[in-house]
Amino acid sequence: MCGIFAYLNYLTPKKRAEILELLVNGLKRLEYRGYDSAGVAVDAANSKDIAIIKKTGKVALLEETIKSKSSELDVDDTLDVHCGIAHTRWATHGVPSEVNCHPHRSDTDNGFVVVHNGIITNYKEVKTFLEKKGFCFESETDTEVIAKLISHFYQQHPNFSFRELVESVVRQLEGAFALCFKSKYFPGECVATRRGSPLLVGIKTATRLATDHVPILYGKEDHRKSSADKGI
Repeated sequence: MCGIFAYLNYLTPKKRAEILELLVNGLKRLEYRGYDSAGVAVDAANSKDIAIIKKTGKVALLEETIKSKSSELDVDDTLDVHCGIAHTRWATHGVPSEVNCHPHRSDTDNGFVVVHNGIITNYKEVKTFLEKKGFCFESETDTEVIAKLISHFYQQHPNFSFRELVESVVRQLEGAFALCFKSKYFPGECVATRRGSPLLVGIKTATRLATDHVPILYGKEDHRKSSADKGI
């Protein structure tokens, strides 16, 4: 079963090396789920692009690959705000390989990247639609359609917020899933969503207003259920 992990430090200075260590350790905690490959996505050294590092095999091999790219990644650079996402993959669509490994990207410029646990049951239909729009696919996965679909919506609605783009994507997907998105167009932001699959959000803060900057939205059915539970 796939595992997803993300980390966001907001106005908390962290070296890129610390961020990568947190992401890798998060993946190590998910190793019990079983997997065949692993990957991470962080802001690149120029802070304008996204660096994706993927490796088949154990998380330890990904960790070694990250170390070998330490100078390229400028691991000693300190970032006040940063979002990193990570993933362990259990192959369902396509063989274990680096190209099929997560995070998946919207294009060669890594405009949007996503990690995914679950399955998209209508991915073939979405893929056919996107191919007609000119998108080229590089993997055999169902997940890649998500990254390209959000890019399509961004092209159509450049004034949408990151959250609105993700909402638009989720409305087109069928299946059970948990997703976490990162984008170079929305630096320092992370959007996570779920349907059916579990998703846990943890917040560490020095104030009591822990969720002020973490908007949580519910589907109509969930909203009615929660309202009924409260006797509303």
